[in-house]
Amino acid sequence: MLKIAEYSCACDALKDKIKRSLRDAGVQYDNRASEDDTVRIVFAGQYSAGKSTIIKMLTGNEDIATGAEITTQETQSYEWMGLEIVDTPGVHTSLRPDHDEISYKAIASADILVFVVTNELFDSYIAEHFRKLAIDKDKAGEMILVVNKMDRAARGNSAEQQEIIREGLRDVLAPYTPEQLHLSFIDAQSYLDSLEERETDPEIADELLERSGYDKFIETLNSFVAEKSLVSKLTTELYILDNVLDKTIAELEPGNSDADIDAFEENLIQQRHILIDARNRMQQEVEDIFTDAAANIRQLGLDAADLVGAKNDNNELEEKLAEYDRMATDIMDKCQADADDTVRSRLMDLGQSLDNMEKSEFSRNLKIRLVDKYDDLPEGVKKVFITATNIEKAGDMVLGTIARSGVPEMLDLTTSAVQTIQLTDSTQSLVRKSVSTLGRRFGSKVLARETAAGAGKTVAGISKGVSAASKGIARGSSVVSLVSIGIELMLQFKEDYDDKLLHEALKNNRQNIRSAFNTAASELEDYSRQYIKDNVFRPMEESVSSIEENIRDIRDTKNGRSELCLKFERFQTEIGDMIQTLHSIE
Repeated sequence: MLKIAEYSCACDALKDKIKRSLRDAGVQYDNRASEDDTVRIVFAGQYSAGKSTIIKMLTGNEDIATGAEITTQETQSYEWMGLEIVDTPGVHTSLRPDHDEISYKAIASADILVFVVTNELFDSYIAEHFRKLAIDKDKAGEMILVVNKMDRAARGNSAEQQEIIREGLRDVLAPYTPEQLHLSFIDAQSYLDSLEERETDPEIADELLERSGYDKFIETLNSFVAEKSLVSKLTTELYILDNVLDKTIAELEPGNSDADIDAFEENLIQQRHILIDARNRMQQEVEDIFTDAAANIRQLGLDAADLVGAKNDNNELEEKLAEYDRMATDIMDKCQADADDTVRSRLMDLGQSLDNMEKSEFSRNLKIRLVDKYDDLPEGVKKVFITATNIEKAGDMVLGTIARSGVPEMLDLTTSAVQTIQLTDSTQSLVRKSVSTLGRRFGSKVLARETAAGAGKTVAGISKGVSAASKGIARGSSVVSLVSIGIELMLQFKEDYDDKLLHEALKNNRQNIRSAFNTAASELEDYSRQYIKDNVFRPMEESVSSIEENIRDIRDTKNGRSELCLKFERFQTEIGDMIQTLHSIE
């Protein structure tokens, strides 16, 4: 099962249930972000490669027309389990350039781009189309490469045949590797045939299923979704609905007979709002830092690529490209440092806001009143007061003793147990723990890793002699090493080849340089999602959940709460559980 489809379906069911109840209660809300949390899987690639058959395999949609005589002339969009599946026209020859433009428009909004070729692999036109998407459109980081119709290969969809194809693709895919592009081997028609054979001949059906590669394809998709943290897109509308429910419950909920208990609850609600607002602002600020850094690295790639073919001698060119490499590394280091500083600063601001709230005259007086009347509080409120205020023993004194010993006189005593009474939810502990997790530096040698993997490779169309020469060149550890390979090739072209081949070599070398920087930028963006999950959401979610539980415990002590109010509170619990589940997915 495709996990993101499962989670998307569960989120949609929860959202639909809540929205129906809100409508029935006459509650209106403005939701302009509903489309933002739709995950789009776009299928593109070779003409007649079986894209529609793969979609039918994935979704089980029997209405999708497949077959050799069927061609997709326009983009086709299907809603499946809360996801949007898009089928684009295949590219074949330059006779239908309109198909390319139709496809590129759909591809622009893809969260997952499934690029499909057949077992015959790339011809020069498909290779050019692929490189345009991967490099010019910078879609390599969102791409899964699928080789379909493996039943037509000499050894079928066997591990041996897959390895032959994988190695044969390395030259074509350079500067990317099959591993970077999440290469998957399938035979979608065999999967559909297995469904037809299931009742009449289960043994044949199992063989066809194994031959189809379906399970490994789903595994690849799930791995890609986890790597890109795509499930986080599903939380957008959940946060909106949670806020609407919060306001609606406040209007529906009856007051308590004790105004101090109501004030205590309101204090916790304010804390929750402060935490959620701080978390959301922190997330946006950190996202902006990483997004700007990635954009700057991509621009460096464009500028560096422009140096190829310019009037520079080899030494000048290598020096300039080495400088661009250093600049990219500096951007990544600064980006991480800026993100760390932002999180630290915002957590300190958060701690100060909650501390100011706690030390206000209203909160101080509320503490005193609640301690004085502690023995008469409902048990649920007592429980919350103990946990939410972080009350501790001081010597032999316990809360009951403190309450009878003259609290006002003790409030200013630093060593007093009452001094530990805080209406915050262990906020300073949250800040200390969160800050201590920072400081892990993003590997600033991304360019080195990625370019070393692709060094010495050339794209399809360059002569065998040049390809053989490039394979023999030692791999380097930085962008400059890759570019040096390009320089060597260009000198050889200038001496031995015509202008057409020289032009192709220059173009490919520029693309190779751009792809190195693009890959670094994409990895930085991938890292940013994990960074936000680890340093913003996880530490904050624990405190938010704790406060929400305390609020529920206080509300449970109230009489006369309507069934509708109780239903909306249960919805909030379900939303919180769903968000925590989505954030915990690795």
